[in-house]
Amino acid sequence: MVDYLGMDSARIERLRSPERLEYFDPDRFWDTVKPKSDCTLIDIGAGVGFIALPFAKRYPLAKIYGCDILDGMIDLLREDAATQGLDNVEGIVMTPNSIDLMDGVADVVVMAQLHHELDTPELLLAECKRLLAADGTVAIIDWKDEENGKSPPVGRRVPEAVMRTQLTANGFLNIESHNLYEFHTVLTGQA
Repeated sequence: MVDYLGMDSARIERLRSPERLEYFDPDRFWDTVKPKSDCTLIDIGAGVGFIALPFAKRYPLAKIYGCDILDGMIDLLREDAATQGLDNVEGIVMTPNSIDLMDGVADVVVMAQLHHELDTPELLLAECKRLLAADGTVAIIDWKDEENGKSPPVGRRVPEAVMRTQLTANGFLNIESHNLYEFHTVLTGQA
């Protein structure tokens, strides 16, 4: 369900809403993953930078690539990074399953609230594996597969077991579940 037209103002407002922090505060995630201060992070499906920009502030020595299929989202990400004086963020327009970066460039690859939108998650996970350094971490943060007032409707949610199977099929090891958020499943795996 790739959304090439998702640049409506209501969607952008939702993506930037501080209310998201009430149920999805990225700082709770970083405390679990514990990235190195000078790591390289790739945020796939970065949108307006909900993950990438706070990470860049918290880790000023890190290099952050915010990637999205929508040129307009990347433009907004770049504008917000410039406004906030974040020179460690680079916006990259990607295709659905490919990012124009070198093999093994990333220490951490994050996909937040994206997995349920993917048509071919296995292909994107293979791309994550390619982008990660040998000891790198992939993280999927997506809506829980339950009726909870926030998750998408049945048919758009992805059960944790399915995500685990997809990670395993792409060669990720040490897959762990982290109970960080009320409405989200959080899985990490090692390259």
